[in-house]
Amino acid sequence: MDDLTPLRYFRAAYEMGTFSAAARACDVRQPSVSAAIARLEQRYGGPVFRRGRDGLTPTALGHELYQQAGGVLAQMSQLEARLKGHVAQTVRVFCAPDVLMAAFEDGLARIRRAEPQAQFQFSEDPTQADLHFAAESCLPRGCGFHPLWQERYGLGLPSGHPLVAKPQLTLADLADEALIARPYCPSADRYLAELARDDGGTGLRVAASAIHDAQLMDLVAAGLGMALMPMSHGDAHRGIVLREISDVDPVTRVVGVGYRKTGFADAMARHFLSRQSFMGAGAGGGSAPGGGPAMTAEPM
Repeated sequence: MDDLTPLRYFRAAYEMGTFSAAARACDVRQPSVSAAIARLEQRYGGPVFRRGRDGLTPTALGHELYQQAGGVLAQMSQLEARLKGHVAQTVRVFCAPDVLMAAFEDGLARIRRAEPQAQFQFSEDPTQADLHFAAESCLPRGCGFHPLWQERYGLGLPSGHPLVAKPQLTLADLADEALIARPYCPSADRYLAELARDDGGTGLRVAASAIHDAQLMDLVAAGLGMALMPMSHGDAHRGIVLREISDVDPVTRVVGVGYRKTGFADAMARHFLSRQSFMGAGAGGGSAPGGGPAMTAEPM
């Protein structure tokens, strides 16, 4: 509960001996701890610590507050634990527009089994989410991250396109072909830059723009153009085929589950990743989507 936050910060400072150590233990910034202690001192009418070069020394008021706070916090923790069994918790999830949900279904099911009361709420704002299904390069600043697989980008073609007969493509094969842009993907932007730099007069042109990869694959299958996309997408849509471009430096990405650095989000990520030799690998669980290199599970 928010009203008990200053007491939690005080208790951490009392035990750690400095505001900076307490801030690290509570996963907050030092000014937050300092401000909370100041509010307590104002409320109780005196200092709870003496500040010195060697750290914090509790005053008599500080010693008394520490003794009383322990019992209060313990009682509230027990109460919260009992109440959580009756109140649905909301897990806010962000799935990046260049990531397909299928690979994360097993992890979501593990959260459901561990937290039967949990409700999932998908958010369009990654900064408001507890869990993120995204490439590492697309995470909000300050999030934790566990990698699941690494993969390359290639060119998606309609399944009936003549170039499907070739196992690999070259820039020359793309002469006068239309591309569908995916402006929401930084990796695709880098790949487009590579194509433009190496383009020997192939005349690449953008014919359409998608807002997420599920739509992108439908547009490719409908014959509106080719599109840069992760190689794993080739198994996700019957109407497209993925081919690598042999004469362009490959662009890769690392996909995984990100999480806010809060106790709740960390617990949800642990449930998501539990008991996996390879995690987040789609229905089979045995390899990365599209056959990319899987990441081995490590304790968080």
